[in-house]
Amino acid sequence: MYKYVISIIAMVALAVGSVRAADPAVTTSTNDPMVMKIYPDGTKVVVRWSEIGKAVDNGEKHGGSPRIIAYDPGKEGIVPIGQGAPAQPASEPVSSRLPTSSSVVAPESAKSIESTPAPMSDTDNYGPMEGFGLRSNVGVAFQQSLSGRDNGNYFTTTFQPGIRFDIEPFYNVTEWFSIGVQAAFMHNTVQSISVNGDTAYRGNPNLGNGDLYQVPILLNTRFQFPTEGPIRWFFGGGVGGNWNFANIATQHDNGEPYDATSFQWNYAFELSTGVCYTICSGLDLNASFKTLCTPNPLGEAQSGQMKASYNYAAEVGVAYRF
Repeated sequence: MYKYVISIIAMVALAVGSVRAADPAVTTSTNDPMVMKIYPDGTKVVVRWSEIGKAVDNGEKHGGSPRIIAYDPGKEGIVPIGQGAPAQPASEPVSSRLPTSSSVVAPESAKSIESTPAPMSDTDNYGPMEGFGLRSNVGVAFQQSLSGRDNGNYFTTTFQPGIRFDIEPFYNVTEWFSIGVQAAFMHNTVQSISVNGDTAYRGNPNLGNGDLYQVPILLNTRFQFPTEGPIRWFFGGGVGGNWNFANIATQHDNGEPYDATSFQWNYAFELSTGVCYTICSGLDLNASFKTLCTPNPLGEAQSGQMKASYNYAAEVGVAYRF
């Protein structure tokens, strides 16, 4: 019996000694593995995973914050502090197991570790969005028929499509709001005049020719929708005065020709909408549609009543922002 007890004690002691002699990596808890920190200058440090979160490591001495990778002692050949060197074949020189300058991974490029710079704002490419500018447009003008009563006679005047040209210095208060002063010139020729149902057309002896000129000067406001691209939609309005000048060549009842003219300043307002496209920095291409309304288009020496005058224009033009 005594011999059996001695044998058991000897086996237990042998087992304990074998466990202590085992590789420390075997006894290491898998919940706290070894990891490697690689700095931008090539420095490598092996630490436990639990050490990573204890302090912020910005790597001031090694060119920046490190990368964290899994540690494989068989590949890296770096010995963590406090642990023995991994087993190597007897034929391999000890010096070959030590990290040298030739075995160190080449330092990462500083450009690769720097954060990618934010792309330039699109508005930087399109010129100043605030400040002074100058806008000019040209297009076709459609004058609505003028009708009304004068001395008991009902008359209607129709017009041919004409031309409109305008220029507007402006100031962009913000990228979505601007104010300006617009001066325009419009010309439409008379197509026909009808009085109490009797119509005379242009070129007829009773109506040789006729022209209507309008020069509105308006204080404008404009609202545009800021975008990150070159296209911006806008709408706006203006108020001011409109100088009307009409000239009609006709004849008296006895056949003698005479010219009838009328001119007067009138109150007017305008609505506009359209789109602009930035061609290059500070230079925009505009396409717009405008409606000019003259609520009281009576001319000089007229005593009758006329309906409001509307002139519609489709224009294209350019704007330069200083």
